[in-house]
Amino acid sequence: MTRSITMQAETVEKAVEQALAMLELTLDDVHIEVTQPAGTSLFGFKKVPAEVKVTQIPKEEIAREASTLRIYNGQLETQFNEQSYPIVIPSAGVNLVINDVKTDHRTILLPTDLIVCQAVTEHLAAQFVIKLEENDVIAKACVTPGKKVTHTLADSSWETVLNIQTTEKTQVINELQAENFVEELKALGIENGLCMDAIEKAADTLEAKEFVVAKGIPPVHSKDASLEEHLNFDKEEAEDHERVNYREHNLIPTVQKGQLIAKYIRSVPGTDGKSLLGEVLNVRPPKEIIMRAGHHVENFQNKIYAKIDGRPVIEWRGNLVKIEVNREYRHPDDVNLQSGNIYFDGDVWIGGSVHPSMFVAASGIIQIMKNSTKASIRGTKSIFIQGSIFSSTVTVGIQEKIIGMLVKDLQEVLDYLRNIESALRQIFTLRGELPEEVPPFTLKQAIHLLLEQKYSDFTEVNKQFIQVVKNHSQRLDKEWVALSERLYLLFVDPLREEQTTITYLRHLIEEAEVLLQIYSEEIRPESVLQASFALNSILYSNGNIHILSKGVYNCSITALHDIVIKGVCRGGEVIGGRNITLDETGSSAGVKTTIQTAAAGVVKIGTAHPGTVLQIGNQKYEFFNLRKDVTAKLGSEGTIVIT
Repeated sequence: MTRSITMQAETVEKAVEQALAMLELTLDDVHIEVTQPAGTSLFGFKKVPAEVKVTQIPKEEIAREASTLRIYNGQLETQFNEQSYPIVIPSAGVNLVINDVKTDHRTILLPTDLIVCQAVTEHLAAQFVIKLEENDVIAKACVTPGKKVTHTLADSSWETVLNIQTTEKTQVINELQAENFVEELKALGIENGLCMDAIEKAADTLEAKEFVVAKGIPPVHSKDASLEEHLNFDKEEAEDHERVNYREHNLIPTVQKGQLIAKYIRSVPGTDGKSLLGEVLNVRPPKEIIMRAGHHVENFQNKIYAKIDGRPVIEWRGNLVKIEVNREYRHPDDVNLQSGNIYFDGDVWIGGSVHPSMFVAASGIIQIMKNSTKASIRGTKSIFIQGSIFSSTVTVGIQEKIIGMLVKDLQEVLDYLRNIESALRQIFTLRGELPEEVPPFTLKQAIHLLLEQKYSDFTEVNKQFIQVVKNHSQRLDKEWVALSERLYLLFVDPLREEQTTITYLRHLIEEAEVLLQIYSEEIRPESVLQASFALNSILYSNGNIHILSKGVYNCSITALHDIVIKGVCRGGEVIGGRNITLDETGSSAGVKTTIQTAAAGVVKIGTAHPGTVLQIGNQKYEFFNLRKDVTAKLGSEGTIVIT
C-alpha cells in the first residue's frame, strides 16, 4: 500500500523532515513534490508557508529505479539511473580517490565521476626506547616490534549506500639491527658494558619486551654488624634457640650457666660500583656494633654465653650494646630494721613489704610482693610492686639523668682538652722540639702554666666532672670511672708524672670523644615502674609507668615515655614524655590535678572532673565542667584540640 502526505512548514526542508518523520521513511524511500514554495502574500504583509507532497515509492520501483553500487572481486562497481545517485562511505584501510581527490568521508557518486577504490597495506616500523635504571648501572631497551597490515576489500551486495568494509591480515615484523641499539647507546654516552647477546635478541624479537642491553658495575652494599638475640632452653642442643621478647615485661627470661644468649654477626664492607656513564657509586661503610660483655657472660667466637644462672640483660644505646646476666637476690621476708637495707648488683626479689626508712637498690629488676611504706626504692631496669606505694620515693633508670649531666660536662671538658693539646704542640714546635719527645716533667710544667694563664676555668670544670663520677660510681659504667681516673692522674695528681705525655693526652681525647659519641645517643628504654596504687609518693621512670587498679592520690609521677593509670588520679601532677592514659582525673570538689606531656604527646581521660589541668607542650587547658571520653592533643595551629 502506497502512503502519501502533504505537509506545510516554514521551509521546504522542514516540511520534508516532518513528513519523513511521520511516515517513518527516508529520502531514498519517497518521491517529493513541492506544491508551494515558502514566500509572502501579494503586498508582503503575510508569510506563505512551504507545502510539499511526500509519496512512498513502491519497493519494486525502488529496486528498478535506484542507482546502486557494490564491491565484487576487489573492484567497485556502479549502476546509475536518472532519478538518484548512490552514496559511498570509505572505512579504515580503504583508499578512495574520486576525480583525483582522496576522500575519507560520505560522498555522493555521479555518473561522470572517475573513481579509484583500493585496499591499502600499512607498515608500522619497530621502535625501541632505552632507559637507565638503578643509578645508571643498567640500560634497558624497551622494544615494540613493527607490523605489516594487509587490507582486502570485502565483497558486498548492490546497495544505494555502501559502507566499504575490508578484511585485514597482520604480520609482525622487526627490521631493527643491532647497530641501531649500539648507536643509541653511544648517543647516551654509553660505550662500555654492552650486552651484545641481549642486543641481538632485541633486534630479532617479535614480542614487546625489555632487554638489558648494557651493564655497569653495581655497588655491593655493606652489611651492618648485627646481634642475634637467643634463648636456648635445651642445654644439649646449643644451636637450637628461640628468640626472646625482651619487651614483654610480664615475662622475665632466665638462662643457665653455659647457655647461649646472643650471637654477634660481623659487618661486611661493601665495594664501590661504577655507572654506565662512568660515575663512581660509593657505598657507605658498614655500621659497627660496640659490644660490651659483662662480668657474668663469656664471649667465645662471637657467641655470648652465660657464666652463671640468672636473667639475661641486653641493653642498647646507639651502636653500643651491653650484655650481662644478672644474678638474683631473694629475700623472702619484709625489709625492715632487722634485715637492713638491700644493695645488690643484679635482680632483687622481696617476698614481703618494705618498711619505713628502709632502702632497696639494685642494678637489675626489683620485685616486691607486697607494699612499700615511707621507703626509698631505686632500680636500674624495672620495678614491679604487687601491692601499694605509700609516701615512698620509687625511681627507675634515674642514672640516665646523671648520664645526661655528665655528657654535658664532658663536652665542655673535651673542648678544653683539644685546646690544651693544640697549645702544647704549638709551644714545643716553636721551641724546635717534638711534642712526643718532651719529658713528662717538662710537659707537666707546661700544662700547669697553661692552666694558670690561659685555661684557668678548666681546673674547676674538670674537678666537677671527676666528683660527679665519683659520687655516682656505683650507678655508672666502668668507662666513666676509667676516664675520670685518667683525668685525675694527668691534671690533678701533682705526684704522678709517668702518664704525662702528649700521646697519653691524645689517647685521653680519643676516649672522651668515643664516650661522648656513645652516650649522646638516646638509650632504648624498656624499663617500667608498676604498682597497684600510690599515695603521697614520688614515682620516676626513664621508660613507662603502669598503675594497675586503684589509681594514685597526691603523687608526683614522671615517665620519659608512656603513663597508664587505672582508677582515680586525684591531686598532684602526672608528667609523661609521650602518651598518657587515665581512667579518671580531678574530683567533684575541684581538686587540682595537673597532666602534662610533650608537644607530640596525646592525653586520653575517661572522666575529667573540674580542677583537671592539661598542659601539652607550652599550651594549657583547664576543665571547669565534667567531661567524658576526652582525647587531647595539639592541633595544626599549635593549640590544644579536645575531642
